[in-house]
Amino acid sequence: MNAMIRAYLLPAMLLLLGVNLSYAETAAPAPGSNPPPRVFVLPVTGPIDKSMLYVFRRAFQEAASIKPNAVIMELNTPGGALTETREIIDWIRSLQRQGCPVYAYVNPDALSAGAMISLATKGIFMSGGAIIGSAMPIAVSPTGGVQELSDALNEKMLSAVRAMVVGLCQENGHREEIAVAMVDINHPDVVIDGEIICPKGQILNLTAHDATRVSQDDGRPILARGMADELAGVLAMIGMSDAQVQRFSPMRVERLARWITAIGPLLFGLAVLAFVIEYHTPGFGFFGFAGIVLMAVHLFGHYVAGLAGMEELALILLGLILLAVEIFFIPGFGVTGVTGIALLIIGGGLAIIPHIPDVPPLSGLDPVTWDSFLPGVFRQFLISLVIIAGGIFILHKYLPRTRLYRSFVLANDMSASEGFVSVDVEAQQALLGQDGVAYTLLRPAGTAVIDGRRVDVISNGDFIAKGSRVRVIACQGTAVVVQKIDEADADQGTAGAEKSGDA
Repeated sequence: MNAMIRAYLLPAMLLLLGVNLSYAETAAPAPGSNPPPRVFVLPVTGPIDKSMLYVFRRAFQEAASIKPNAVIMELNTPGGALTETREIIDWIRSLQRQGCPVYAYVNPDALSAGAMISLATKGIFMSGGAIIGSAMPIAVSPTGGVQELSDALNEKMLSAVRAMVVGLCQENGHREEIAVAMVDINHPDVVIDGEIICPKGQILNLTAHDATRVSQDDGRPILARGMADELAGVLAMIGMSDAQVQRFSPMRVERLARWITAIGPLLFGLAVLAFVIEYHTPGFGFFGFAGIVLMAVHLFGHYVAGLAGMEELALILLGLILLAVEIFFIPGFGVTGVTGIALLIIGGGLAIIPHIPDVPPLSGLDPVTWDSFLPGVFRQFLISLVIIAGGIFILHKYLPRTRLYRSFVLANDMSASEGFVSVDVEAQQALLGQDGVAYTLLRPAGTAVIDGRRVDVISNGDFIAKGSRVRVIACQGTAVVVQKIDEADADQGTAGAEKSGDA
């Protein structure tokens, strides 16, 4: 259900933003005829990095929702990061566990991570000049270039990759020795039909002609099932020449999502700072609107990236609503505000953790679980906390000196020498003993009409209905205390006042 919501909600949002969603699809079959098979084509072009991973998440969610008869991955990639590659492989395996076979069409290159992705499919096909191989893992330095590792660390990384490609070959019927020769330079000699096609000490690369060569020993191709210069040839070889083809189209907004997620802690921290400033300024204005916009951009980027789902969006929205209720409707700061902050933290943390495909781990590999992403969540959360704390410090130290702050705050003192007084004490004392009428319900505070003018009063503890007769019994500072009186007492008080006046 969640996958269907994402599949339809995201395209609708992007259409509203003016983003072009185009798919090449053949005409629908005539009513009454047997529908042709449906094939979903997923192009894999360029380096496999985070931006491509965002595309893959949406593509596989869409493929799962339309349930095609087959998926063809058209590969032209020099490779990429191992973390992203492993998640893509799990998406492929998840789709195949649902009964949808995935095939690889190498056109023209599937190197490094591209070769690993090809091994995750049920069948590999190649164009005439295609090359596949060179999948030995390397460690990339943060400043660029290849990072030297100790023998122990290098073997640890290599053994994990070796176990992964062997497991993929066992799942999909590829030759294990071919896969190992692509990733491990210390592999044994690879011998086919008595010929060494890759000696020990070399990393295996195969051309289309070499990969499609059929062994005389077992009648199986070395790696690829066939060659085709066009997609139509691949469709024919998998028995779907008449297939209805739908080609997935990446969107420009997915590249934008990469930048949004990269600066996600900054956006989240600035949004919280904007809400803090809005809380300390009267009404609702620029800073409140800015906080909403920053939070919306943050969530939109994570949604497009396939990180945040409807559940995370709902948690964050509920947290914002509770905070708004606490700020604008409930005095003080209590359970509602704390709950709102907790929901914001939980929803924001979950929005950084991707939705992991539900597949068992390959033999020899530990499963990828959500807790493996927790260090990244805490790292981004700490960055946001530093931004918020630093921003609050700067605001308290430097904001009062700015013209913007002075426009919100009254700069001049309202002193008594200039005629400004908070309470007219003599006028308040003159009300003592006078009768009036409750202008509003006193519960216990409210307004009464005394001596022809409205006065803010407070009862002596009782609730007094609107329209009831009241008498001022005390004036304590700014508080005028009244009590309810009945009509007889009111008449007696009036007669006494008149007699005192006659005397």
